[in-house]
Amino acid sequence: MKDLVSVQRTSNKGLGIYAIRDINKDEVITEFTGPVVTIPEFDGFPDEVVNHLFNIGVDKYIMAREPAVRTNHSCEPNAGIVKDVFLVAMRDIKAGEEVTFDYSTIIADAWVMECGCGSHLCRKTIGKYVDLPLEVKQRYLKYTPEWIKQQ
Repeated sequence: MKDLVSVQRTSNKGLGIYAIRDINKDEVITEFTGPVVTIPEFDGFPDEVVNHLFNIGVDKYIMAREPAVRTNHSCEPNAGIVKDVFLVAMRDIKAGEEVTFDYSTIIADAWVMECGCGSHLCRKTIGKYVDLPLEVKQRYLKYTPEWIKQQ
């Protein structure tokens, strides 16, 4: 999987991951790995830590490592999450294209962030899965972890 993406600087979002070669729809791109932690409250944690946690359950997170941790959000993503930790192409992705997923597909807690993805589908706020419009949930159905669909 490591040969599919590289970490590069984006024009406006810091670091991101980019396809090294063409990636086919439903191909596994990378895996979110790292120590698993349970954090009932974020108070006192630095933003750098909180903003890079990857939800794998209610109050359960991975302190994700590169390259996966550098995956940026988009309200019109080309990748999604399957089996809790695998980033998978939702459509064919061309070499050189930034790989993104919708953070709201893994957020169960009160964490929110202003969105500046620039997509014509931009919702302006990244927040909880339960607050996503039904049509968005349906579009992501195959690319959303099962644990969060139960919320």
